[in-house]
Amino acid sequence: FSVVILACGTTSIFMPSMITKALCYVSGVMVFGVMVYFNRMQIVEYSNGEEDLLSGDSEYRKASLLLISTWFPFPIWFSLSPEGFGVIDNVLLVQVGWAFLNIVAKFSFIFYIQRIKDLYCSRLKTKRELVGVKTHGFVDLTEGVVPGGDAALAYTSAEGERQKEKLAAVVVETMTF
Repeated sequence: FSVVILACGTTSIFMPSMITKALCYVSGVMVFGVMVYFNRMQIVEYSNGEEDLLSGDSEYRKASLLLISTWFPFPIWFSLSPEGFGVIDNVLLVQVGWAFLNIVAKFSFIFYIQRIKDLYCSRLKTKRELVGVKTHGFVDLTEGVVPGGDAALAYTSAEGERQKEKLAAVVVETMTF
């Protein structure tokens, strides 16, 4: 899809009349709309129908919205530049505008993905510190019971483990905010 959008923009540069330029520009905007629609479908699929472009709280949705919102100004700036409809003729201003849009779009996305990674690592570290790395996912109720030993003591120990796991789940959940 991106190649089609770039082709529409490049084609509009070589069109002599404003009407054909506008048609190429509108075609590119429509393809961008299709891309946004497919991105919406990815969000819905990723969240099993619980999220959409306008509702939800997952990192995937937020990253998608950041990407869409930071790339949306590019076609607008193109249309204002001399390659588009020529509203802005100052070459220095156009170049500074392109640089600004590129820096904002790319660095904000990079920093957001880094933030997601840092949050994930801190949640993982907290979980490992609270729960420890277990080799199995169950608590053996008979652990520590020896012939003639106290079964109630083993049950109390297992109950304490369950309480620790509940506390760990609450702490890990709190770390997501």
